[in-house]
Amino acid sequence: MPTDAELEILDILWENKEATVREVYDAISLSKNCVYTSTLKTMQKMTAKKLIGRKIKDQVHIYFPLVEESYVRNTTVKELINKFFKGSYSKLALHALGNSTKDENLDELVELVNKLKKTKR
Repeated sequence: MPTDAELEILDILWENKEATVREVYDAISLSKNCVYTSTLKTMQKMTAKKLIGRKIKDQVHIYFPLVEESYVRNTTVKELINKFFKGSYSKLALHALGNSTKDENLDELVELVNKLKKTKR
């Protein structure tokens, strides 16, 4: 599972398809203080972990995601469910609903459950 910093970088790469370290750093620094060399080091580690790839074009290193967003999200959610809810998706849903005060969230969930039931038949 990627770290929070790695997820932040992946989000930028998923959105832009590819980017230089400078472009990633600039995007991150819009919302928080960060250091260019830390961004570079994280991206180097991500390359070693095969989360992102790198190509050289006109002597510029361009990075791109090697993992699909849906794969990372699904894996992360499965790990969360296993870790905190003993593998129970329904316990996660009930927990989330118990912390929600908006009726529209309940309506949205009912709609999703009904849709899933129809596709399972």
